[in-house]
Amino acid sequence: MINILVVGDSFAAKWPFAKLGWVDILSYRHNVTNLAMAGCGEYKILKQLQSVDITKFDLIIVSHTSPSRIHTPTHPIHVEGFHKNCDLLANDIIDRNNWFNPSLRAAQGYFKYHYDDEYQIDIYNLIRQKILNTVEKQPYLSLTHTDISRELTIEPNCLDFSDLWKKERGSINHYTINGNRVIYETIAKHINEK
Repeated sequence: MINILVVGDSFAAKWPFAKLGWVDILSYRHNVTNLAMAGCGEYKILKQLQSVDITKFDLIIVSHTSPSRIHTPTHPIHVEGFHKNCDLLANDIIDRNNWFNPSLRAAQGYFKYHYDDEYQIDIYNLIRQKILNTVEKQPYLSLTHTDISRELTIEPNCLDFSDLWKKERGSINHYTINGNRVIYETIAKHINEK
């Protein structure tokens, strides 16, 4: 049994009422501190790491997110519950009714008039490099679940689950029960090799 820190987005977060996610299975066998939050961007993942003394953990697992998530301290729609720490993503807000929500209108306007994908990728890469610099002297695993996150991988200890996600999309950590089992078993294999 080892002490594991998990940081990341909803691919790694503890889902409400779920007991069969890969993080849940991992926590049945190890001491897991899970700081991952649904819908958060790479900046919040960095802040999760910076909020604890990472030297107290035997393994750090970083689940990376999409570069197109825009940091916000307060989401215009998700103000409580599972997504209360969510960052902005165009697909989440573009088609929402905005008549009585000036914050939502401002966010929609940003994506419509100001969003720059090249800038977002550059910022994402800088933050991801800072995350790597933070964890690289500790035992760590980096996880990706989407094609864009895989394409922007810089970490030598990266487990790419983007093909698995295409086949095993589901309702717990965005995977089926089988997909979660595969992720757990892959991580367990790396733990046993240490």
